[in-house]
Amino acid sequence: MLEIIIAFLLSTFSATYLTNPFAKFSIVRLPYRAKLSKQTKQIINHNHRLIVRTSPLWKLFAWYQCGLYILSTRYVHQASSKSDTVESIIKDIHTLRFNPEKLLLISGDHFNGLFVRNLGVFYYPMLDGNIFYDEADWHNRQEVYLQTVAFALGSFAKSPILKTTIIPTGRYATTNINFYSYPSDSLFGILYALATLVGVEDAGASLYRQSSRSVDTTPAANELLKEYAGLLTQLYAEYHATVFDDESLLIKKGFHMSGAKDITKRSSAFYDNVVHWKTTQLAMKLGVIDTDLDLLERYKQSILSTYWLEKEGYFLEDLSSEGLAQKNYSSDWLIVLSTGFLDTSSSDERAYYERSIEYIRKHKIARPFAIKYQNETRAHRQFLAVRLAVASYGGDSIWSFWGMEYIKVNLRLYVQTGDRAYLKEADYHIEKYKKNIITFKGFPEVYDTNGDMLQTRFYKSIRMTGWVIGFEQVLVMRETIPTA
Repeated sequence: MLEIIIAFLLSTFSATYLTNPFAKFSIVRLPYRAKLSKQTKQIINHNHRLIVRTSPLWKLFAWYQCGLYILSTRYVHQASSKSDTVESIIKDIHTLRFNPEKLLLISGDHFNGLFVRNLGVFYYPMLDGNIFYDEADWHNRQEVYLQTVAFALGSFAKSPILKTTIIPTGRYATTNINFYSYPSDSLFGILYALATLVGVEDAGASLYRQSSRSVDTTPAANELLKEYAGLLTQLYAEYHATVFDDESLLIKKGFHMSGAKDITKRSSAFYDNVVHWKTTQLAMKLGVIDTDLDLLERYKQSILSTYWLEKEGYFLEDLSSEGLAQKNYSSDWLIVLSTGFLDTSSSDERAYYERSIEYIRKHKIARPFAIKYQNETRAHRQFLAVRLAVASYGGDSIWSFWGMEYIKVNLRLYVQTGDRAYLKEADYHIEKYKKNIITFKGFPEVYDTNGDMLQTRFYKSIRMTGWVIGFEQVLVMRETIPTA
């Protein structure tokens, strides 16, 4: 019996290693390869080779693989930088995470599969040309972003049902699964990436200045749009019909979706509604569905009238009975900035930002640095596996990505109002993050409530996460603002 157990463990360990696209001896291959140097623009598209394995056993293997990666990162190995300056550590992260020779763009470490939302949420600044070290880095970022969205399209084309995560399980094979429910933002991630790759979205550069470089990916991205036009229309129709209530013009109540805060059980969350609005807008921009600007405005007004708490001065987290009764707050309301759902240059819409920042300051949600999801853990709202392994993950832990969005909001409000309190707040957090980069030899994904890198018996925060691209955008934004 012992021999059987040992043989089983060795075989499954070997299988998970070989299907890790970032392992030295991985069997996984790139189905879509882009080379975008000045001298040549070459696309090799073998997406037709992709197969999607959907049997229960393959799904079980995909879950097992993900769990094993998390434990191995916690106890065996985790990437870190050996450099000792902010700039050099950031460059080390770029070398590790933005490598077009690897299969796809991930957050890092134990996330070896593609969480499709990354393309539109955590990595939305990837193609901001104002973030520039050299031509090689600029081309690498374009290539890996293009390759990743092509990989997602190729996988969903073989199994046209949206999932949160695409797990490589063979040379040209994937198994698509949900962490933990139907995806709020997978289609958003795909459409946002395509929109930036063809140049109709600006990767956040419009928050402060026009991008100093144009993308080289437009022809290739247009080819993807043409090839997968039918798929995108099908996916949007499925997504909309599954999640949306056309009478209330909101996400269906009682329907939990997996978004950036996927570990928390929510009902018609504010985040999910804003993402649906943006997904619809992107689908219109890209010709996936017919343009109807009046419909978009009605969606928007329905969201604002439902979720804004005028007396309290912030957006309600969701429409669950507990959320309504407790008037829950969550920092993923900051999605309104990158999506353009609310414009800081509009005096009416700027008020939502100003009052929300006032609430955050009053309740110290951005201390010791930006920003916690909320001041309470609310562990009972997490899925069981998360509650047991790392209960604070979607609670009072500090998320570096949302911290960057908080800093950007403060910088925008200073530019619009001239109130130096916003600039002082932004500079405080910028300096905190610079110190963190040096202290932790990377750009940690998540910190605990006291500001240390989050770590429990079963989980350790990614240290060298590519989310650093958001911090780089913050630094460039800050450079455009006079200090006098």
